[in-house]
Amino acid sequence: MTISADRIYSLEGKGLKLTTAEDIAPYLEELRSFENLEEIRLNGNTIGAEAAKALADVLRTRTTLKASVATFHDIFTGRLKDEVKESVVAICDALSELPNLIELNLSDNAFGPLGAEAMSDFLKKHTGLQILKLNNNGLGIQGGTTIAQSLLECQAECEKLGKEPSLHTLICGRNRLENGSAPAFSKAFAALKTLREVRMPQNGIRPEGIIELVAGLSNNSKLAVLDLQDNTFTHTGSQALAGALSNWSLLETLNVGDCLLGPTGGRLVIEALKDSETLKIVNLQYNEIEHDGALALAESLRKLKALENIELNGNRFDAESNAVEMIKAALSENDLDDDILGSLSDMEELTDDEDDDEAEDEEEEEKEETSKPEKETSGPKTASDVLEDNLADLVTQMKEQLNV
Repeated sequence: MTISADRIYSLEGKGLKLTTAEDIAPYLEELRSFENLEEIRLNGNTIGAEAAKALADVLRTRTTLKASVATFHDIFTGRLKDEVKESVVAICDALSELPNLIELNLSDNAFGPLGAEAMSDFLKKHTGLQILKLNNNGLGIQGGTTIAQSLLECQAECEKLGKEPSLHTLICGRNRLENGSAPAFSKAFAALKTLREVRMPQNGIRPEGIIELVAGLSNNSKLAVLDLQDNTFTHTGSQALAGALSNWSLLETLNVGDCLLGPTGGRLVIEALKDSETLKIVNLQYNEIEHDGALALAESLRKLKALENIELNGNRFDAESNAVEMIKAALSENDLDDDILGSLSDMEELTDDEDDDEAEDEEEEEKEETSKPEKETSGPKTASDVLEDNLADLVTQMKEQLNV
């Protein structure tokens, strides 16, 4: 939705330091008198707790605010954590009273778990929120879990009210979410069922966490954009993604670049792409995909007639190989230009030693997967168990030396 400029109040990028109520007073006066206000942009300034409370008082009166109204990214630079928490609480409490608010952007504010806690009540209660942008907030596992649990409670609130959840876009990249927050996000995603765009790149999520996220997202049949770039899939995470692709019949963008899909995992995902005929943008860069994966891609591309861009750079097949020629031929069959195939200038060559190592790694991974149930039964050794075993061995050796 586009909002006309005469309905946007903006202090964007002015670099203002607004610490006290007096500092922000002139701008609040402008805000009060601004007619037909639909969007407010305060990003690129720094706001203290006292100024934030004064801002909150004025926001409560602006009930016409809607659309991408609350653009508050990068507004707490140089502020202490406790001050930031106080500010976020004040602003979110005020936003809770604006029934038309559909988008909140608090990206690039390093408020961590405290900030997540501060906005939790808002996220639980504001059932009309459609777009939530929390990119680069340093949430960590704790903060991510808090956000996910809040979204789950919001869904429960929607259910009580007899309405479908409104949230359709979540942007939560560069937050160190890791595997620890994945179960909570999985539950929230599974309950929402309304998500159309999910971007969670660069979060240090490993295969177990990827499996959790994909399982939850599988319940969102309208998903159109999925960005999990620069997390770690390996074979098991790739297998989960490949199995889920058929659930997303409207998928247009898939970004799993730099995700270490691996040779077998990459091929699994590539072979599953043929069922995603709506795809327009695909990023498979730097995933250790080899020649056989490239050949499989040529076959899958024949079904992707809507494709606009595909990135394959940094994989393990020759840019001059017959596989690339077959990929180009598949694009040509669909009347698509070669230009949609991104640069292949940084392709990685697989040496014989690496080939052997790769085969051993895959074999080892398969063994680990096979033995998982047994491990779960016996349970992994703790540090105390290891220490106890070492002591027992030492005692045995001493007894042997003393002929005891």
